[in-house]
Amino acid sequence: MIAVPTYNERDNVNELCNRLVKAMPSAEIVFIDDGSPDGTAQEVQRFCILFTNISLIVRESKDGIGSAHKVALEEAHRRRSDVLVTLDADLTHNPEDIPRLLQCLDSADVVVSSRFKSGGGLEDWPTWRKVLTSLGHFATQLFLLVPYDSTSALRAYRVGDFTNLILKMGLSDSYSFFYQSLACLVRVKARVEEVPVVLTARAFGSSKMKKRDIFFGVVGLVWFAITHRSRVRRTYHKSEGN
Repeated sequence: MIAVPTYNERDNVNELCNRLVKAMPSAEIVFIDDGSPDGTAQEVQRFCILFTNISLIVRESKDGIGSAHKVALEEAHRRRSDVLVTLDADLTHNPEDIPRLLQCLDSADVVVSSRFKSGGGLEDWPTWRKVLTSLGHFATQLFLLVPYDSTSALRAYRVGDFTNLILKMGLSDSYSFFYQSLACLVRVKARVEEVPVVLTARAFGSSKMKKRDIFFGVVGLVWFAITHRSRVRRTYHKSEGN
């Protein structure tokens, strides 16, 4: 199953749908739209008619990117999918990279795309975004001791106990979900692999990340670094007991 959260991505979903179907013709592709006022859901609906493997979940309001990824995890469990792939809808993530992630999943529980591993990077991004991304990567390494690209949304999960743990942890509904979920997986010794990817700048629309997301992300990172180890341990042992 491939999950794609969307909010105001009408200009991108046409190309994205075509590329996803071409790259992964046998996958179930699920769009999760947060009530986009620009008609994103209606655009996806056209492809739901054209392709039986594309479906759409519409939520009434913008509840956060982390919340949308939780819905993706829940839907993967509900459908009894073996593998869940997540990616952004803004075309910064390359659908043609998905098979490379799936190859590494043979020996891993989660595969994360990396902008920092040799061969990866950011292409045509503004300097301030490159600096912000690098600072975020440094901060997650420093505070969470996670050596991977923790804020990357292009991931492949082996659906099972570890993805179930993510759902039980009560993680953030915002961008913080990405580093929080990966820190939890590292803490319980899930097998993590990285695949280098080059992200291009979005062609249409604008970033959904606001200044308040950055501020609360920094504050949340420090607080999560202090508390997450005991929380993960309690939740993991409780799951094992059940």
